[in-house]
Amino acid sequence: MAHPLELSYNWRTPVLFATVGAFVCAAALIRARMSGWVPALILVLVLWVILVVLIYARTRAYLLADGSQLTVRRFRMFHTVEADELLAVNQVTTPNGASYVLITRGADGKLQRSLAPTALLKDGGATLFKWILARAPQAELDPGSQKTVERLQTQGLLP
Repeated sequence: MAHPLELSYNWRTPVLFATVGAFVCAAALIRARMSGWVPALILVLVLWVILVVLIYARTRAYLLADGSQLTVRRFRMFHTVEADELLAVNQVTTPNGASYVLITRGADGKLQRSLAPTALLKDGGATLFKWILARAPQAELDPGSQKTVERLQTQGLLP
């Protein structure tokens, strides 16, 4: 049975440091009780919530290659891509590295785009392109994706 890929980073450490930092700032504000401490406390809490939500959103990255199906998730929804429906793969540069947009044609004939967040997953690029080369060789690769395939082949991660 296939398993989804693991995250490529440790999300617990940033959450721990952000929580400790927010707690220390909140404690200092509450203890000092200077004028304007309540809005400052609210700002600290809002910034902490924003940071934790952003980190949580990154932990939602998901990629599972199982036979002729590839399942991906970026934030909320799962998208399953059938190998024979995959038309093209386009590389997208993200702050964490390269991820890939998978372009398919749905049953209704419309083009659908799904993001494979490979930059956030261990061996994400290698797993994605191993699946594409084995199951969906008809997919058109953009120049960035072709360079990635060549690099992975040079490194011995792809046949």
